[in-house]
Amino acid sequence: MNRFTQLLFLSVFVLATLVSCSSNRAYMHLEPGGKGCALKPTRILLTGDSLMESMGPQMVKAMKGYKNITLRPIGKRSTGLARPDYYNWPKVLEENLISFRPQIVVMWVGTNDPQNIYGHKGLGQPLSEAWKKAYAKKLLEIHTLCKKYKAKLIFIGPPAVDEEPLDSQLRELEKLMAKFCKLHKRGYVSSRYTLGDRKGRYLHEKRMPNGRMATIRWNDRVHITGDGNLLMMHELLPYMGTGIANKPNKKD
Repeated sequence: MNRFTQLLFLSVFVLATLVSCSSNRAYMHLEPGGKGCALKPTRILLTGDSLMESMGPQMVKAMKGYKNITLRPIGKRSTGLARPDYYNWPKVLEENLISFRPQIVVMWVGTNDPQNIYGHKGLGQPLSEAWKKAYAKKLLEIHTLCKKYKAKLIFIGPPAVDEEPLDSQLRELEKLMAKFCKLHKRGYVSSRYTLGDRKGRYLHEKRMPNGRMATIRWNDRVHITGDGNLLMMHELLPYMGTGIANKPNKKD
């Protein structure tokens, strides 16, 4: 069974939470067989670090049969929000918000961010309280841009890794991102729990929804395999589906 067929199988599970276009206009309709519909042309921008650089193109291929949906993957390895001097995500995001005019922005960052934040001094070690406040302002910058251009924003938090102290730092960062998204009413998908165990601990293999055990992480124990991407897409689809046909919320 190839990965595209696997995703088609996974989409069956999403049907329990999504309804047809004709019966409820607030939802995108996902069907078995890789076909779906959006009520109007919908553009989805897929942004983030090397994890999105891997998942984005796979997601484009997997959703090729979905009508009225266009995806643009612009993941960039070794990037994040802490080092705009290296790669300025707010600048790149705004350029794409203008040129692509997406209704939905998905951003997967954080794994590269436990480091000194460019332009900020005296924050102490990464994930100190002062560091968290500075990083929250980076998240707010992304939130504000999406609000300005009336795009629904979904953050994906960093996954667990099999290395300390990085894993503990990423766990704290994941909590920060989840809290931020709840406060600002933005979508949030936890890759730590989607790819990890019930306590968010690192897993190298995990059972797929069809019962098959699959290797979900590469040997570097950071990056994610195609099967791991499938699990992430399965988790992400409902977040996109519930907002794909909606008009922007006036409070967003």
